[in-house]
Amino acid sequence: MEENKEVVQSEPGEIELHYDYVTYLVGAMTQTAEKDGGISKREFLNKELELRNVLALNPATLETAKTGMGAKEAMEKVAGWIAGGKRDKLREAGRKIWKGENRVDEKGNLIHIAGDFDYTKQSDFITFILDVGDQPCGSYSEVGVALDHDIPIYLITPIPKTQLKQSLVLEVEASYGEFFENERQYLTWLDEKYNLKRKEEKNEK
Repeated sequence: MEENKEVVQSEPGEIELHYDYVTYLVGAMTQTAEKDGGISKREFLNKELELRNVLALNPATLETAKTGMGAKEAMEKVAGWIAGGKRDKLREAGRKIWKGENRVDEKGNLIHIAGDFDYTKQSDFITFILDVGDQPCGSYSEVGVALDHDIPIYLITPIPKTQLKQSLVLEVEASYGEFFENERQYLTWLDEKYNLKRKEEKNEK
């Protein structure tokens, strides 16, 4: 990629941000090894990618812009709607989460609040974090969208290929993606592949 990608942040008080690359942090949220809505599994990579001037689109923090609720609260609400048969609520929430929503701002401008499929299609590559004990579901839809748009899928998992779902292995390979055993291995490879330069944090020596 020769030019910086310009991204408009779909949150209140929009801020125009400039990054060299964009990646969507795909992975389990409802049923995770950490049981925290997928928050902690994304924290380290979110920070490290930002230090490399890569915009990490993190669904654990972007959920509020789409639904007005944090990720954990949204999951609890959805569980209640499923139990209560609230199909209208589920349809509305599902479309907001996956496809986003068009709104009119205070100046009368039509703006689009991005959904998960938008995050996928805006990415230069997908970062899929899969830990032992995770049970992702929507991630497989996002992987399918990425493949359909020829976006490489980079899978970080300690799980051997022979124990992964065959369709997932095929999609990673078909997207010309890669497999990594851990985050450090992924970051080292990413630095070399994309010629990234990590900025030193102020508290680092």
